[in-house]
Amino acid sequence: MRRGTWLALWFFWLPGVALGDVGSFLASVNKLPPAERHQRLVEGAKKEGEVMLYTSSGQEEIDALTTLFARTYPLVKIRYLKKGGSQLFKISQMEFHGGQFLADLYWAGTSTVGPLIREKGIVARFLSPERMVIPDDFKDKQGLWTGTRNSIVVFVYHAKKVPAEKVPRRYEDLLDPFWKGNLSVDTNPGRWTRVMVERSGWEKAAEYHRKLSGQELRLTRGRSARLQLLLAGESLGTLDINADNVVGLQRQGAPLEYVLLDPTILSLTSIALPNHPPHPHAAILLYDFVISEKGQRELAAEDNAPVRDGVEIKNRELAGRYQTIKAERKFVVQSPDNHDPEVEERYDRLYVKTIVRRSR
Repeated sequence: MRRGTWLALWFFWLPGVALGDVGSFLASVNKLPPAERHQRLVEGAKKEGEVMLYTSSGQEEIDALTTLFARTYPLVKIRYLKKGGSQLFKISQMEFHGGQFLADLYWAGTSTVGPLIREKGIVARFLSPERMVIPDDFKDKQGLWTGTRNSIVVFVYHAKKVPAEKVPRRYEDLLDPFWKGNLSVDTNPGRWTRVMVERSGWEKAAEYHRKLSGQELRLTRGRSARLQLLLAGESLGTLDINADNVVGLQRQGAPLEYVLLDPTILSLTSIALPNHPPHPHAAILLYDFVISEKGQRELAAEDNAPVRDGVEIKNRELAGRYQTIKAERKFVVQSPDNHDPEVEERYDRLYVKTIVRRSR
């Protein structure tokens, strides 16, 4: 046996590779035939015994996915650390620079995964075979991150109090006099500011924000609180709500409707593999699982928008609207690649200056 082959095999069967770069390990895994690759990963994961997930995802999504993974691989204990996006990044950054390699996989939003991939050395490049059926919009070419689900950002309105001709289709429609005093927005910066800037530039985006602030906006902190205002009839519409939240309320009989504005924001939740996973076999097994057809169907059952081709959202109405905006390319993706903290800060300043301060 050649020395290089022996070293690759020895490296592959290490119980952990926390002190070394996983590049060679990942390459050796992906060279194996699919069935053999999966079997090796399962056997290695059983020896490791557990996998540690760092996540900022919602509890329902975490519970659904971890339960299914545990049923599929019962001998691999799955643990997780759930924190808010910025806090999760700070913990991961601090552990990395302190030489503590505890995470096997990151599963979080753009504001967490974006900074992680920019922090040199934290994230490994990994081209999982499962990525092949995921559209290019929802993954990077280098393999630093892969999307797992989209939060579809919608405008929500009171179905019984907003006439059909006043339902907005574009952001500019919200400047109609009908909406004056009837719109609620968040006190925290919204995701839609970026859309306005990218579509029309900073000057015109600022002008739109100023005009919108003249609509006597209701400033309310939190998406749940704004939905409650709608249900109480204290506002008739609100921006920047995740579609799955609305669908859940509709099933309970809430008189709410939603529209996917042109363009619609798709906010990605992605996975990324650390450069030093303490349980490498289990880490890859979980990575593959999240974007596999089985894992994606589990996420879709929770009214999430899966990224994998061939897997549909559970709610048929939402699934149809989602397919339409994708087919017509009427969307923008918030992904780790286009998350720039300095630019994000400019978006936030524009929002606070023109929406929050002028509306109080």
